Amino acid sequence: MVVSSSTQTQMSTEVRNWDIVAKAMEAAGATSSQMYVRAKALALGKLDPMPTSSPEAPYSISAVAG
Repeated sequence: MVVSSSTQTQMSTEVRNWDIVAKAMEAAGATSSQMYVRAKALALGKLDPMPTSSPEAPYSISAVAG
């Protein structure tokens, strides 16, 4: 039987992907880069710490690509 937490089921695909990236970087000991800082922040649902070109995309630059 597989039981998932309500937090995981409420995560968007993008947040879940950033969580995977952050955890992989932590496992590899690669936590000193700006990419890790970004992945961790986005995985926690915080604002994107890296500047974007669009104020309509405060959480992610993926909205700009659409």
